Amino acid sequence: MARTPAVGGTPSAPPPVAEPLPFKSIRPAMSRSAVSKVLTGAPDELIDALALIYDEVVHRIIVQMFELGRPDETPLDIDLREEMALEIAKLSLWLGERVVEKRLPDREPGDIDLVAEREAVLGSAGAETITNTARMAFDHIWGRLIEERYKPKTIAAAKRKANPRKQVLAVKPVGKNHFIPRWFIRDLWAVDGKVLRWRRDGDGWISARRGFGEWGYRHNLYSDRLEAYFSLLEGDAKKPIEMLLDTRPLNGPQREAFVGFLIIQLLRNPTFIERHNDHLAPVIDALDPSEGEWTLERSYEAMFQNNDLYRLLATPVMESRWAVVKSAEPVFVLPDTFGVRAPGDDGLRLIAPLSPKACFVTLPDREAVKRIVPRHLPADQALARRISAALANAADREFLTHPSFVVADLPAPEAPSALLTDIAAAIAARGED
Repeated sequence: MARTPAVGGTPSAPPPVAEPLPFKSIRPAMSRSAVSKVLTGAPDELIDALALIYDEVVHRIIVQMFELGRPDETPLDIDLREEMALEIAKLSLWLGERVVEKRLPDREPGDIDLVAEREAVLGSAGAETITNTARMAFDHIWGRLIEERYKPKTIAAAKRKANPRKQVLAVKPVGKNHFIPRWFIRDLWAVDGKVLRWRRDGDGWISARRGFGEWGYRHNLYSDRLEAYFSLLEGDAKKPIEMLLDTRPLNGPQREAFVGFLIIQLLRNPTFIERHNDHLAPVIDALDPSEGEWTLERSYEAMFQNNDLYRLLATPVMESRWAVVKSAEPVFVLPDTFGVRAPGDDGLRLIAPLSPKACFVTLPDREAVKRIVPRHLPADQALARRISAALANAADREFLTHPSFVVADLPAPEAPSALLTDIAAAIAARGED
């Protein structure tokens, strides 16, 4: 077992062996930021050791707080677990800051003995403080959240699930089919109602300003019924996308709605439809008329009733590790194919831009349990422009950008799978898993 390091002070005897931690420690420790703000300039080994001690204090407070709520066995809706986990994380960070504020002000780093500090906060005197703090946290924060937020939400969810609203397709004549939703362009890509469109011109690109509704559509691209179906999926995905950008946790149904949106975007753009038609035209022409009157339009629409096809595409996307890459500058581009498809050992991987500063990616490996929020990677400009080059290369004819974008700044495109591997390596290098 690891020994508690002694930093500062001169212990008269070797420090005792620390008890095994009652929780899985993380690196960096949760309380590290709060400690480093108070002990400016202190050695990293002291900051890390103190943060781990205070993390243990917070863990014991949270455990006792949960015990106070144990007599209430009211079941809560399963789809609240991600929201509740985020609240616990926020509460834990807040408690860590309060512990640091109490223990460290006006103390010199060289005067802090780690063995004595651990005994002070986790010994008999510290245990009483932990119990009192747990009671305060339950009475004023967690218990109130349960009563005022999660129980009412559970009741409302039970009513919705007992009487699910019927999804009715509002089919109406639509000649202008937006294969990239208008709200997606308006809310996340337009500046003052305008977008900057880039179009292939020989070996290069030419740009033009357009109204946000003047891009991302074709006339009579698919049937009115399919347009109504796509509109339902778009509506379900709007909030999950906003939550991803705001680093808020998605629950199970919200993740499913987001993945459904991504898969539909890959299948509804003109490039995919043209390739679908080119591939199936000779097959349909060769069919025996006795087998039914098949058309290219009917064949395309039948895809969206094929659960096996959806499962084949969606499962690896859902089960892969997710990340949102953030850029300080608005350099990401939105291709007319919506994103980049990358082959994985076990199925589809994606690079999908959500805004000029945020790009969703599915990493090469899988995760057994979905994180409540994806990993967030603040990308340097070199990596951000590599991602943009891959997105621009995925465009069939056009892509959108922020008005400040300069296409000449893009490097040569590279294999999407290699790019995803480098993104995963950059996330691993941050050491936050």
